[in-house]
Order: sequence, then C-alpha cells, then structure tokens
Amino acid sequence: MKIAYVGGYWATNIGNAFFNIGADYILKEVFGKENVNMVFDQPAGIFRSGKKRGNPKKSLDIIRLLEVDFVVLLGPVISKYFLPIWKETLLDLKRRNLKYMILSAGIMKSNDKQLTEIRAFFKDFPPYLVTTRDRDAFEFLKDITPRAYDGIDFAFFVPNAHNAVKLNIDNLLVMNFDKFFEPKIKLDWKKDRKPTFVFDEQRWNLKFNKPLQKIGSKTDRFSDAFVYAISIFPAPDRPTNIGKYTVIRTDHRFTPMMKNKVFRYSNSFVADIPESYLDIYANADLTLSDRIHACVMTLAYGKYAMLFSRTNRSKLLDRVGADDITKKPVKLDMEVLTKEKENLINWLKNQF
Repeated sequence: MKIAYVGGYWATNIGNAFFNIGADYILKEVFGKENVNMVFDQPAGIFRSGKKRGNPKKSLDIIRLLEVDFVVLLGPVISKYFLPIWKETLLDLKRRNLKYMILSAGIMKSNDKQLTEIRAFFKDFPPYLVTTRDRDAFEFLKDITPRAYDGIDFAFFVPNAHNAVKLNIDNLLVMNFDKFFEPKIKLDWKKDRKPTFVFDEQRWNLKFNKPLQKIGSKTDRFSDAFVYAISIFPAPDRPTNIGKYTVIRTDHRFTPMMKNKVFRYSNSFVADIPESYLDIYANADLTLSDRIHACVMTLAYGKYAMLFSRTNRSKLLDRVGADDITKKPVKLDMEVLTKEKENLINWLKNQF
C-alpha cells in the first residue's frame, strides 16, 4: 500500500517540519519505509494573501499526478481556505478512485458558515480516516467518517525519529519569540512582589513590552508584518547569560529573512532545516516561547516549557496534559505521553 503525505513550508515556519517528521515516522511504522513518500503541499500558501482564491492557475498540482493508494493531509488544514485549496484536488482523487486521510488534524480560523460548507463536502467525500490533535477538532470531525481517533499532535513523535545530539552547555535557557520581542528577565525577584513564575527554586520576573505583546499575541498576518516592520529600528543587545543559564534565541522563520529581526540579539539561531532546532530544544532546561511548536518539541524531549500566547491551536497542548503552560513552566508525564503514542500507532495499524 503506497502512501504520500503532504508537507513543506519549513522555511516560513520550521514548526511545520516538526509534525512532518513525526508523520514520516508514524506512517513508516504503519506501512513500511518503502511505501511512504513525502510530497510538497499545495502552492496556495506561497502567496499567503491569495489563499482564499485557491492555488495559482498556472501552478502544477503534483498531488494529482501521484500513483498511490492514499494521500495524507496533515495538521491544521481545516480552515476557511480548505475548500478553495483542496476541493478540486480531492475531487480529482475521487474520480481516480484514490483515497485520502487527514492526520493530526487541527482547525484554524474559520467561521460557522465555512465550517458548515466543509462538513457538507465531507458528507459527499469523507476521508478514509481521521486522527486529531485536540479535542475541539475531534468533536468537529468524529462523525464525518467511521474511523476517527482522538489523537495527539504528530510533532510529539519527533524524539522517536531524531536522536538529538548533546550540546556543550550545562544549563540552557531557550528564548523563542518571533511573534513579539522577548521579555527582559530578572532572577531572584523581590520577595514582596509576585514573580511571573517560580522555576528551579528561583523567582523569575519577565517584563514584556505590553503594547507589542498584545499585538503579537494575536498571531495573525498583521502582527507578523508589524514585528518585521519595527525590526528596522535598532535595539540594545540582550545578555547571553541569565544567572547560571546560557541563552540561545531561536527564530522559526527563515523566510522572509530580515537580519535585524532574526539576529536582533546575541546567540540568535535560525535555519531552513529542522534538526538543529530539535537538538537545541532537546538540550533545553527551559524554553520560553510565543510559538506552540517550540514548546511541543521541548516537552516531547522531556523538558520544561512555558507558552506566552493563547489561541485555539494551543489546545493541542491541553490534549497532552499541559493545560497550565501559559501560567507557569510545565513538564509532561512521559509515561502518559509514551502510552498515547503507542495507542495512536496501534489504532492506525488496526484500520488497514
């Protein structure tokens, strides 16, 4: 049985690579290494402002050319752009008697009308099976196919696929803020004042630029553009050591590249491949981030993380027991996570 899973857009958000790597591991476990291939996603996302119009008219939809048994859609594909981007491709698969699955499914920004239209499409052409990454997505998708599973985000499987290299740093603090600028940090905060959180028996105080944080936490295209725009202004450097911790600053956007935004402070790191990010998060004692998948990777490797934005997408963290991650640094129960992963793979194997 031949499988092609859809992936890509790593340079604009390296977090996409994380659940692609997890999918690659899972699908090869289920179907065998020789039967699984990755194929590039639809081209509509290259020009984000045009997604509502679907794929560019002169673009090649290579997915329609595949000679496989199943095409696998991954991640938060259920959005207001789902039908403009995917409807014709999926209908073409149907005409060719090919099947499709949606795995690690999530729901992005959509209104009730758009979701109703998507459900109507699924009624006529349902996926063979669905796994979800959060409970809201499961409730929406559980009755569109007789094979639906309340699963977890596939990025949690990355440690099964990538054996991280050890870094020569004893105490590593990762700062991952590319939606808004990172906070200033003071340790051993005054005892008569409430700290932001307590970690490693120390009182941590984080001071954000509140107006910029409010704009950036919306995680929409305007806030992305705003952070790039204000990056043209110079800023004082930030320390590479805070207390006993060495600081590494990751940025998940290689493209579009703006040096003043990406390399604003010392020890900044950006790349268009995922492996070194994985090594950094695996070695972190603590990751502080406004990016969900920076936290996912740190948690998946058994370390502490705290998230400084809250959207519907962050419910994938609630699904694995990290409900308090926006309130304080949290760490997962690795035995529970291992069981979740085993159950998901076993369920998939039993569907074929």
